[in-house]
Formats: sequence, C-alpha cells, structure tokens
Amino acid sequence: MTTAYRRRGTRGVRRAARPAARPARSASHAPERGTLSLNAVRTVVCGVVFVTLVALKLLLPDGLAGVRRTLGTWLTRDADFVSAFSAVGRAVSGEGGALDSLEDAYVAVFGAEEAAEVSGSVELPDIAVPAPEAEAPPYPERAAAEQRVLGFDYAAPLSGEVTSPFGWREHPTTGREAFHYGVDIAADEGAAVACFADGTVGAVGESVELGNYLTVHHANGVLTLYAHLSRVSVASGEAVSRGDKLGEAGHTGNATGTHLHFEIHDGEDYLNPKYYLP
Repeated sequence: MTTAYRRRGTRGVRRAARPAARPARSASHAPERGTLSLNAVRTVVCGVVFVTLVALKLLLPDGLAGVRRTLGTWLTRDADFVSAFSAVGRAVSGEGGALDSLEDAYVAVFGAEEAAEVSGSVELPDIAVPAPEAEAPPYPERAAAEQRVLGFDYAAPLSGEVTSPFGWREHPTTGREAFHYGVDIAADEGAAVACFADGTVGAVGESVELGNYLTVHHANGVLTLYAHLSRVSVASGEAVSRGDKLGEAGHTGNATGTHLHFEIHDGEDYLNPKYYLP
C-alpha cells in the first residue's frame, strides 16, 4: 500500500510541472510616442524651412541677402527652441488650440516684443507684372500668312538685314499704322539687285511712293517687285534668269534710307518673303 501511494504521488509531481514563463519584454525597448512625435515635428519644420529657402533663392535671389541677415539676427537671440517644438507638437496633436500653440511657438523663437509688433497682415513685395501684349489685327484679305510652294528655283535678290518685315507696322514717314506688303532689306547705295527667279520683266517705272521700280513675271502666276532703286538695268519685256542684275539699290521715292523694298505676289495675294529668303 505504501509503495502504490508513492508512485501516484510521483506522477502527480510530474504532471504539475510546467515550462517556465517567458521573461517580460523590457520596458526600455518600447518606443516613446512623445519622442517620435517631437522628432517628426522637427523633421517637418526643418523641411519647410529648407524648401522656403530654396524657393527664395530661385524666385527672389536679390532679396535672399536680407533674409540671411534676418535669419542671422534670429539665430543669435536666446530662442527657446524646446518650447517652440513643444508648442508645434501640441498644435499638430490637437492638444489645445492650434492658433494659441503656434503663437506660443512664435514667441519662444522670436521673443514677446517681436510677436507684439507683428500684425495680422503680411506685406508682400511689389512684383512688376508685365502688361499683356496687345494682339495684332488680322492680316488684310489679300495678305497670305502661310508659306506656299512656288514650284521653281529662286534666290535672294540682295544680301542684307531685313529692317522692316512683312506685316503691320508704324509707317516710317507718316507714323500711322499700316500693313507692309513686302520686306525692306538694308543695302549700300549702288548695291546690285539680282533677279529672284527666271522670268520676264514686266513694268518698269517711277512713282512717288516706290521711286524707281520694276516687276518680273515668273512661272505659275508668281510676280516679284523691286522698289526704291537708284538705277534700273533692264527693260520691259526682257527675259531674265535667276541671279541676273536688275538694277542698283537706292532710296528713291518715299524712303528713309538706302534699301530694297521686295514683294512676292501669288496671283492677287501677297506672300511673306521671309519664307523665301535665306
């Protein structure tokens, strides 16, 4: 009887045995929420300051020197940045009023006197905004804005700077707005004026407006006009080739200086010569 009792007691001891409980995680490994929140706020504030400085550098480079002086003054003050970050943290987390918390942060950084001088409005620098350019009136009905295919070889009648392009302009002698149906090419007095393309000389004449002028008929109904010449070297009805001398540049007629007035006509339409000059 005694032996049986001892065996049952032994089984009882074995059954009662349990694995040891796992040690509790040390509280030192648990992150503190307050520390994370404060670090996040500091990161956001630093990022905003960095982006602001980059924007000032790109948009207002002349005013950045004043910003640097102001920042230097602020940084040399006895600013309580711990209180400032704490106030910003309260504003972000919703503890207390957001405006009150931000005001506390401002006072902590800039001081009570500076905060008292700040009003509710911020004066922005005057930035000159250019006035929009007035839209030019549309081309007259017979003035073509697009480039057209002429269907033959051609060359510039004169090498020089275009001083007055095709389009609306202030007339150089009358001062009134008028449409210029050709281009003015600057030249020295007596410079040779060449034929634009193969063709036949049409009109040769003189007028108050154009001075000494001539026209040349080309293929496909294209006509060219050369005006303000000092001398004409061809006669009406004469066959001419591309590059042949037609006359010499001058300032006859209504002209303010020596140049060639050159026009290209496609039937009854005026073409913009810029598309056909080098």
